[in-house]
Amino acid sequence: APKTDKKLVVIDPGHGGKDPGGTRKKGLTEKALNLAIAKELEKLLTEDPVFDVLLTRASDYFLQLGQRSEISNKNHADLFVSIHANASRSKRDNGFEVYYMSETASDPWAAEVAVFENAVLAWEEKQADDTATLLLRSLARTEYLNEGSKLAGLTAKHVGREVPMIVNRGARQAPFYVLRGTYAPAILVESGFMTSPNDSTHLNDKKVQKNIAKGLYKAIDEYARQRGWK
Repeated sequence: APKTDKKLVVIDPGHGGKDPGGTRKKGLTEKALNLAIAKELEKLLTEDPVFDVLLTRASDYFLQLGQRSEISNKNHADLFVSIHANASRSKRDNGFEVYYMSETASDPWAAEVAVFENAVLAWEEKQADDTATLLLRSLARTEYLNEGSKLAGLTAKHVGREVPMIVNRGARQAPFYVLRGTYAPAILVESGFMTSPNDSTHLNDKKVQKNIAKGLYKAIDEYARQRGWK
């Protein structure tokens, strides 16, 4: 895709189609919630003359994790934001989290979340990566890890301010497959626990969905200013 002076943000609504995502307490499925927040973020970024925006999926259909990264890479994304919602066996677990790529999880919970989000690989057609692809991914991880860390920190700060009713669990590291293959600063947002009575009530509120998107936009905006894009 031809480059422009604008910065391209690829928004990735997690799950979709035959993959509904995590267990919910009530209300929207995860795939629907992710898409709703993604479209709110798309609106905000579209209104900003600095950014172009691309959704990996704009409706309810299944995409393999590798296809999501491929969409980002083929369009030369400057930033990649994957939107998800969490689930737990315990309804007491609550809060939102922001992840950036690392081969080593920052803590046992982060490792568990990555295992869950990567589990969709079992539904995908297996494709062996060639040596060149594996090398490119290794280089990309090294180049973009620090920038992903910065964006994750800003996202935790701004989303925390916009949705104080959902606990801020901060920025963490984990080996998410969808981030591993993306050649851009990339984060994965878990907007809250659908299995939490508190979080699920708020996540099904359209105003809260808009505020989550607003926090994401403010984080991207601050990151852009730090990079000299604005």
